[in-house]
Amino acid sequence: MIGIIIATHGKMSDGIKDAAELIMGGTDSIETLNLFHGDDVSELGNQLTEAINKVDEGNGTIIFADLFGASPYNQSMIAINGLPEDKKDKVYVITGVNLPMILVALTQNMVGASIEDAVAAILEEASNSMVVWPTNDDSDEGDTDDDEDDF
Repeated sequence: MIGIIIATHGKMSDGIKDAAELIMGGTDSIETLNLFHGDDVSELGNQLTEAINKVDEGNGTIIFADLFGASPYNQSMIAINGLPEDKKDKVYVITGVNLPMILVALTQNMVGASIEDAVAAILEEASNSMVVWPTNDDSDEGDTDDDEDDF
């Protein structure tokens, strides 16, 4: 099983985990880490190292962070840098965490995907789950057949 860590500012990681549990059931493979105003940022790095060691079952770990270049991301990179060489190659950091990404990560765990395949599926979902409405798509201009719904 791939280990999953969500590291964010505030309680965002707990909220995402809670929503994932509501939708999919058990989320025991997920560890959450929260950074609050006034927290020691280097302590977050220590917590990340502990979380990696806790969730890693040999198949790798994915750390989801909320913002690229922010403290949870930076501390993730520092924590990974302190790992043994054989473990470093199996830890990925993905930024911009959202609920669809976590649901795909859990699904990939359920089907026994490799970490590489899981990361690819998560990145694809991240792109596909961003939708704007109205689409302002003129491709069906002139289409007057309103008998069928578009979904």
